[in-house]
Amino acid sequence: MSAVSSSPIPAVLAKLGPLNPDDTSDLRLFLEKVPDPRSRRGRWYSLTSILLVCAAAAVSGARTIDELAEWGARADAGLLATLGVRRHLLRWRHAPSRSAIGRVLERLDTGALDAAVGAWLAHRHTDTTTTVSGGRRVIAVDGKALRGSARQARPRRHLISAVTHSCPVTLAQAEVGSKTNETRHFQPLLAPLDLEGDVITFDALHSVKANVTWLAETKKAHYIAVIKPNQPTAWTQLDALDWHAVAIAHTASNNGHGRRESRSIKTLAIADNLGGIAFPHAKLALRMHRRRKQTGRKETRETLYAVTSLDAHQATPAELASHLRGHWTVEAQHHIRDRTFAEDASTVHAGNAPRAMATLRNLAIGALKTLGATNIAKTTRAIRDQPRRALPILGIAYNPDLNGT
Repeated sequence: MSAVSSSPIPAVLAKLGPLNPDDTSDLRLFLEKVPDPRSRRGRWYSLTSILLVCAAAAVSGARTIDELAEWGARADAGLLATLGVRRHLLRWRHAPSRSAIGRVLERLDTGALDAAVGAWLAHRHTDTTTTVSGGRRVIAVDGKALRGSARQARPRRHLISAVTHSCPVTLAQAEVGSKTNETRHFQPLLAPLDLEGDVITFDALHSVKANVTWLAETKKAHYIAVIKPNQPTAWTQLDALDWHAVAIAHTASNNGHGRRESRSIKTLAIADNLGGIAFPHAKLALRMHRRRKQTGRKETRETLYAVTSLDAHQATPAELASHLRGHWTVEAQHHIRDRTFAEDASTVHAGNAPRAMATLRNLAIGALKTLGATNIAKTTRAIRDQPRRALPILGIAYNPDLNGT
């Protein structure tokens, strides 16, 4: 970090690493693949320079389009030059205005932007994403509504994402219109990703036979599918198994946030020659039992059934329990987007801007989390106070010799 600034390094940033741009992938190389939606006439800022200003501002905690532009206005000429912002005819170097950024985000090919950001995160942080034995990634598929994006007759936007467990890196994202459309976007979302050998987790909404067959046969991936009573054949078969004769394979408990929680899991092999189960490629049946006691409230109990294509020799009961619980880690990313980046309060609604802003938040969270950040709010505040520190996080070396005068 000494190459970035001679000022003292805040403690929250000193814990991050590696921050040497020579050791990280340069975001510019990925953003250059995003097509420019503007006509050639009248362009002053390159699309890459505008997107880099937005990315650096997002890493600094910017929550709105106004704040993206304000970050650029605070940046000095050398910083803007490093991001590719050209000088004007009078040799001034100004960051893109709020209206310029807004127009670009509204018209942007957000599918291409999601692909570029997802590829950068996957390429840069392959070694730091959570894996299981055998080098498998564990990836959750889940959806999120952009609550403030609704306007008059137009409903709120709804996104579906593929996010790695534990350390939340968004590998892919797509807009689906509404939650009920998530199922048919499952395959298009995951199609561009190399998932061979990975484990995909999803809730009951996506526990559709066509999707799991495609995962197992086309993508060569494993799955853990939650089964609920809305799939009566499979659920009845799972509920009818002799679970009382099966010993508990793994237990875990934790205390915190005013509650005590304990979980146990039982696993049972599904033998094809004994009839199997009405779910393709299923090897193990899982029964998770959870007990939760919150301060001042009665204890609650919940039983969850799931099936997986993993065999007993491919994953231990402890790993299976971790994967089931880890699926909800994606909710922690949603919490950061809502609390730190105020996504639910955002009223951005025009064109493709809501999805583009969500992608910038994914970029910031993924980049910082895989560098070891434990408190995104504190980390973004530290970067905001010293804007140049955003550059090495994006894989860009700051060049103080560039100036805008």
